[in-house]
Amino acid sequence: RGGEEDVYDQIKKPSLNRSYQSNKIRTTKYSFLSFLPKNLFEQLHRIANVYFIFLAALNFVPVVEAFQPEVSLVPIVLVLSVTAIKDVFEDFRRFHSDRLVNRQLCDLYSR
Repeated sequence: RGGEEDVYDQIKKPSLNRSYQSNKIRTTKYSFLSFLPKNLFEQLHRIANVYFIFLAALNFVPVVEAFQPEVSLVPIVLVLSVTAIKDVFEDFRRFHSDRLVNRQLCDLYSR
């Protein structure tokens, strides 16, 4: 009879070791590896950034050169860098907020 009780216990009683799907919240845009490609992709969707990159590239052509080519890179590099730093800061804040929420204890209700 001991074998029948073991089968009954396995079928009727809910197992505490069941694996559930993760319910972690992740609102960050970037990972460590995806930051540079994704950020450049997003920034190049802004027409002003594409325009300044075009002007900087055009300034490297000797016939069209208006002033030193290196100087034409300063504004676009500065804008892209400041925007990237802002995005890193915002994404880190999201990561920290997600971590706080995911570490909270919660109650599990079952029928």
